[in-house]
Amino acid sequence: MTDWGFAVQIALGGFALVFILLAMLACLVWAGSRILLRVAKDKAKA
Repeated sequence: MTDWGFAVQIALGGFALVFILLAMLACLVWAGSRILLRVAKDKAKA
């Protein structure tokens, strides 16, 4: 017999994990691009 409540709980947990990981990755990419743009801008001034 399939425990559908447990199956839904696992599915929602996996979805939440993927969503959190994608949000963290987006923040890291955004911060990295800001840093790279700032470094490139400082090199252009020097």
